[in-house]
Amino acid sequence: VRWFENKPVPKSVIEKAVDLATLAPSACNRQPYHFLVIDDGQLLDELMALPIGTKGFAHNVPCSIVVTADLSYFPTEKDRHLIYIDSALATMQLMLAFETLGLSSCPINWPDIEEREEKISSLLDLDTTVRPILLLAVGYGSETGKIPYSQKKGASQLVSYINNES
Repeated sequence: VRWFENKPVPKSVIEKAVDLATLAPSACNRQPYHFLVIDDGQLLDELMALPIGTKGFAHNVPCSIVVTADLSYFPTEKDRHLIYIDSALATMQLMLAFETLGLSSCPINWPDIEEREEKISSLLDLDTTVRPILLLAVGYGSETGKIPYSQKKGASQLVSYINNES
């Protein structure tokens, strides 16, 4: 959903959804993620201008959650990718929780571009070990808003069986 009503998102609903999101699996249950909620006009405008892909609807987002993760939860280099897996699992759970609580959301890709990393880190005063993973636009979906259509692949395109004897 990219079109939202001009209506604030209650903190109590966000916190309830986050409580549900924490039920997502996480490597060693470390839960390296954190949810930064931004619903302030100017800060929200600056934030929504940073990612690539928000053109045309950034002005319409009443609340954004920046999902971050802390690399210090995984001190060895071999495990650094786990912040992305754990954060993605929790974010999907968060999105589903919002839907059950009457809110809509839109995941916004965060580009791994150094200049933008520096801008968001400065804007949100992130520690050097904290990485932005993605942004999530959240709000009450507009009844008249359009949802872009893109054909989804089916199981026949996405599933392959290896050594299947049946």
